[in-house]
Amino acid sequence: MEERKSKKVRISTRSLATVSLLCAISIILARVFGLVVPIAGFPALKLNFAFLPLIMAGVLYGPSAGTLCGLVSDILGYMINPQGGAFFPGFTLSTALCGTIPGLLEMAIRRFRKIPLKLLNSIFIFLLSALFFAVLIVAGTLHLSDGKIFYGERPLPLVVAAAASLIVIAYILMPYIISRKYKSKYQMIDKIYFIVTITYVLVAILLNTFFLSYYFGKGFLVFLPVRILSAYIMIPLNTLLIVLIFKTLKINVGGRINDL
Repeated sequence: MEERKSKKVRISTRSLATVSLLCAISIILARVFGLVVPIAGFPALKLNFAFLPLIMAGVLYGPSAGTLCGLVSDILGYMINPQGGAFFPGFTLSTALCGTIPGLLEMAIRRFRKIPLKLLNSIFIFLLSALFFAVLIVAGTLHLSDGKIFYGERPLPLVVAAAASLIVIAYILMPYIISRKYKSKYQMIDKIYFIVTITYVLVAILLNTFFLSYYFGKGFLVFLPVRILSAYIMIPLNTLLIVLIFKTLKINVGGRINDL
């Protein structure tokens, strides 16, 4: 009995140490490395990989550890480097959810093993693309006149419109293409792609955009299009990096290591 108890404590200590390391990595990625892209004159888009260690914490150790990792990384990161802004609890909530949601999704996927992940990935990408164009149409940035497509006041060249359509179609088919090419080598890729997509859509695109509109006093639609475009880059990159890290470290995501 004493031996079993000692082993459990050792595993918990190791888990806590790993989660602490992931917190530190997230702080460094968020506060030191990254690119700030201004939207409407405000620093409303930060391109970095700070979400990556938080998602890993949630997937590997469960929602409670992921939440703790997100909370600590945001609060401690702000104390170390506030980046010239006032503390806003909404962003702390978003960062915490970056660890919570992956943990909950990983639990759901393990429980319901027959979830059509590739289909759901494609559906979410399609909805994301439809939302992007819908926002541009509602804002009046993209409109149809005299049989021509206009972006602002300028007609959109047919080549550009065709290229955009092809990119969207390719992106929708990407889960099937990736899975067919690499599934035998990386068995977890569908799961990670799904988890990253859902987390990024809920947190980075919807929740953070809402908080930014409230924080800067600007309309939600002002920030949304560019943030959706960034998702086209960040979702596959984060997926690829997480899969490569897990593969390199020989981590099997089929079973979570230990929930704190």
